[in-house]
Amino acid sequence: MNQKIKSLVYELSHNARISTKDLGKKLKVSQQAASYLINTLQEKKTILDYSTLIDPSKFGYLQVQVYVNYFDFSKKKEILTYLKEEDHAVQIEELSQGYDLSIIFSVPNLSYYNKLIRDFLQKFKGSVNVAETYPIVVKHIYLRKYLAPRKQDHEIVIAGDRDVEKLGLAERAILGCLWENANEKIIEIHKKTTLNPKTIVKTKKFLEASNIIRGYLTNFNLEALNINKKHILLKSKDLSFVDDKKLLQFSLMHNNIVSLTRFIGDYDLLIEVEEEENSKKDVLKDLRMEFPIKKYMVIGGGTIIKRKYIPKHNLFK
Repeated sequence: MNQKIKSLVYELSHNARISTKDLGKKLKVSQQAASYLINTLQEKKTILDYSTLIDPSKFGYLQVQVYVNYFDFSKKKEILTYLKEEDHAVQIEELSQGYDLSIIFSVPNLSYYNKLIRDFLQKFKGSVNVAETYPIVVKHIYLRKYLAPRKQDHEIVIAGDRDVEKLGLAERAILGCLWENANEKIIEIHKKTTLNPKTIVKTKKFLEASNIIRGYLTNFNLEALNINKKHILLKSKDLSFVDDKKLLQFSLMHNNIVSLTRFIGDYDLLIEVEEEENSKKDVLKDLRMEFPIKKYMVIGGGTIIKRKYIPKHNLFK
C-alpha cells in the first residue's frame, strides 16, 4: 500500500460515512479523486461491505465467540451459507492457521446459544467441530494506528454491563437501514421508511449520542491489502491487578493492536493484531517482554466475511 491508500483505509475503517469531500481533505486530494479511489477499491472487492457498530448489550444481548474446524471441506460452502443466513451468527472470520473459522453469536442468554450451537452441529454432524467456546465479557476496539502512527489513541468499548434501551418504531426502522448498510444515504433511508429526512438526521444523532451506534465501519479484504492478522489468546491469571490495568493502556497505545476482548474461559483475553506483510513488528514479543505471560496461543486471522453485531429480527419486533 502507498501512503494515500493507507490513509484511506485508516479513515474508512472507523468512519464509513465520511463524505468524499472530507475524505479528500484528509488525503490531500480532490473530492473526485477520493470518490474514484473508493469506487476502484469496491470494484476490486478490496472493500467488501460496510457495517454499523451497534453495542449488543444495549439490546440485552451477550456475545459468544467460538473457534471452529472443518472435518469435511466439501461442506465448507454449505456451512458458510448456513452461518451467513443464521441471524444470531453476527460475525464470521475465515482464519489462516490454528482453526478454520471464528464465529461470534449474539444471543439473549447462554441457554439460547446452547440450542443454536447444538442445532448447527447436528445439521453438519461429522463435518464440523467447535474447538473453543468463549463468552465475551467486554470488548475494546482500537483504531488501525499502524496505518497512521501519528493519530491520537482512541478506543470504543462495547458489551459489558449496560442499560437496555427501548426504541420506538421510527428509531428501529432507521437503525434497521443502517444495520443493512452503514453507508446508506439519508435520502435512501427516507425512501425506505417514508420518514422526514430531518427526523432521520435527528434520530441518527440520538442513536449515536446514546451509544447505541458506536461507529460506522468498512470491511476490507485484508489479503488484498497485504495485511496479516493474528488472534493472540492469553491467560491473565499471572497478571497482577496493576499489570491488568497496564495491559489495557498498552493495548490502546500499541500501533498494531486493533482490539482486546475479555472472555470467560481457560484463555480469558484475546488480543487481535494486524501487521503489514513486510512489517518486522512482533507484538507477542512486545507483550511477553512487558508482562509475565506464561500461557498463550496464536491463531492466524483473516478476512471478516460477515459483521453485524446484533440479529436483524430484533430491529423489527
